[in-house]
Amino acid sequence: MVNVIIAQVTDRLELSTHSPAQTQQIGNRLGQLLQPGDVICLAGELGAGKTTLVVGIGHGWGALEAVNSPTFVFVNEYSNAGGGRLYHVDAYRLRDAADAESIGLPEMLNDTAGTLLIEWPERALACLPPERLWIELTWTGEETRALRIEASGERYRQLIKMMG
Repeated sequence: MVNVIIAQVTDRLELSTHSPAQTQQIGNRLGQLLQPGDVICLAGELGAGKTTLVVGIGHGWGALEAVNSPTFVFVNEYSNAGGGRLYHVDAYRLRDAADAESIGLPEMLNDTAGTLLIEWPERALACLPPERLWIELTWTGEETRALRIEASGERYRQLIKMMG
């Protein structure tokens, strides 16, 4: 079983995964659907699977580089064959909007060829657009996770519909 759909409404999708590989498969599907300008927020405790999901997203998006955690550098940037840019931000150490600006978050959001994935988005909320996809990952067991995916805006409602 790849994943179990627990609930789906127009602006929310709840999934359950039973292994890191399944979490990556969900990310892969999402990555295939991403477009320039998309903002994907990834929330959850340390070790909840945010980076595991991002590895799948990067693969589905077509990242030419290996995808890994940007914990110590704040931002990893990936490219694909179509000239797109995927920004993977770890906002865990950001204190305020000035910190977000210092790592170039406004520029990433304004990049017309860029897509933004941000871990710990609650630390940069003041800088994020109101329309976005919010994914909350929760531990449910050693390798199992619950994913609650919420859409803010029509683009993201369509994304949820395509994922469901």
